Amino acid sequence: MNYILVDPYAIEKFYPFTLTRPLGEMRVFGGTIKELWEKYLGCEVSYLTQDHLAELYPLKWSDEEDNVFIPSHWFPLPEAKPFNSFLNEDSSFLRYDKTMEVAYKKHGLAHFLQCFQANLDCIAPINKRNLFDKKLFASICNLSDINIMIASSYNESNINCSKNPFLNDDYGPIIIEEDVTIMEGAMIRGPVHICKGSVIKMGAKIYGPTVIGPYCKIGGEVSNCIFLGYSNKAHEGFLGDSIIGEWCNIGAGTSNSNLKNDYGTVKMWDYKDKKFKDSGNQFLGLYMGDHSKCAINTSFNTGTTVGVNCNVFGAGFPRNFIPSFSWGGAQGVKPYDFEKAISVAEIVMARRGVKLTPDYIDMLRSVHDITSKMK
Repeated sequence: MNYILVDPYAIEKFYPFTLTRPLGEMRVFGGTIKELWEKYLGCEVSYLTQDHLAELYPLKWSDEEDNVFIPSHWFPLPEAKPFNSFLNEDSSFLRYDKTMEVAYKKHGLAHFLQCFQANLDCIAPINKRNLFDKKLFASICNLSDINIMIASSYNESNINCSKNPFLNDDYGPIIIEEDVTIMEGAMIRGPVHICKGSVIKMGAKIYGPTVIGPYCKIGGEVSNCIFLGYSNKAHEGFLGDSIIGEWCNIGAGTSNSNLKNDYGTVKMWDYKDKKFKDSGNQFLGLYMGDHSKCAINTSFNTGTTVGVNCNVFGAGFPRNFIPSFSWGGAQGVKPYDFEKAISVAEIVMARRGVKLTPDYIDMLRSVHDITSKMK
């Protein structure tokens, strides 16, 4: 069988992160969603994603075997029984074969996703009886609960925490991948997953559930956060209940609020409905899209969303929603010149040995065009 991860129809609910990647590239405890599926299935999977991401994340159809479509907002867990048993029981809705291939090629991605979502809605009651119960998430806000759930399936840390008084895995495992540097005095309380090539600076304080993607630099205080990769928060300051995209830089002394003074639930910008909506969460901090930066001592209010390729600076609290390709802060923002943004991205990526390709530039140009209509 040929397995394909399908982005949900209302993909805007996962912006700004899915502006620049399929949902399956979101990182959780143990790897990306795609990596979890590949480990579970024992084979590679591809994506059916938004048109502007298709060159970077190509779809692989099979003419020799069934194409099995899996919603990318579902998760497998290690104790789940073999996937084929679900296909043979009550999950045959996943097997769309040539019918859906024809629908996709004839009517386009949007029509395909709409039909796919309609079928998912019909089988929601079946969902509760099998592998996918509790693995379905409706928005990025759910990732913290998912991280706790996945971390609980790990039997133990992959390092000996008993020999280091600064590492505590009593409340969840600490997973440290190869080429990770943990400097003197760093304190880590699980569940925490630190990916390949990352650096934890001296005296850092990291509380789980936290996932630090590959090649990040982390210092200061971090609690219940996800760093997707290649981003820096190398200095003092607090970051809590937040998600930071790739190629971001958090200036020294920057902090965010993750709890309102009245202890109420936090409103967050909803890209789909284009307004602030109650998240239902009491703790919620900062969402920062790829390639965004903030200056030293920036203060982010509770429930702030920063789009892709933003440059935030200046005294005071910036607004709670900063559109992609914006330049400014509390005193107001103006458009960030696209060519200047690309020039900065090229320099930043080159520092980690990553080349800015024409396809990647085209993707960012599409993001610029898509988000310019949201301002």
